[in-house]
Amino acid sequence: MGKIILFLLLLTTQVHAKPNPYQNTLEELRIALMDVRKAYSEQKIELEILQEKVAKIKNASQLQDHIDQLEKTQEKILTDLRQLSGQINQMSNGLVVLEKQVERQSERLGEVVKLKSTLNSISQAIGSNAKIYKVSSGDSLEKIARKYNTSIDQLKKINGLTSNTIIIGQELKVPN
Repeated sequence: MGKIILFLLLLTTQVHAKPNPYQNTLEELRIALMDVRKAYSEQKIELEILQEKVAKIKNASQLQDHIDQLEKTQEKILTDLRQLSGQINQMSNGLVVLEKQVERQSERLGEVVKLKSTLNSISQAIGSNAKIYKVSSGDSLEKIARKYNTSIDQLKKINGLTSNTIIIGQELKVPN
């Protein structure tokens, strides 16, 4: 029984650590599980107290009826715990599927962004009679502009840049 509760707590903690759209439902399940654990613990303690009283009481028949009732309650709690565990597993599996879908969409979006960048570079290279310069270590737009007798603004315009940031290996169009 303790292993099931520990498993559910670990499972709930793992699921709870990931941000997801089922956060409220998982929180409700976690609270319900805690309530069930508390009720189970209280029933277990009450059962132990009653078992101690059995040794002192001569009328064991009434006490046995109460113990039977407590055992039925424990069985119901165990059934509830199993159902909650199944629901948590289903939600966890659903989250895994959703995460995979989000990951695939993110990869596709990355591919589209790369394709757009490539198409823009090709379009700009075809549309102008500019020469291509590959950025190397120590380069800046200012150095490149001086080398090709142009301005920083002209280099940014030709290459569609919005800032002065360039990276090593980047290919820039420069005027002939």
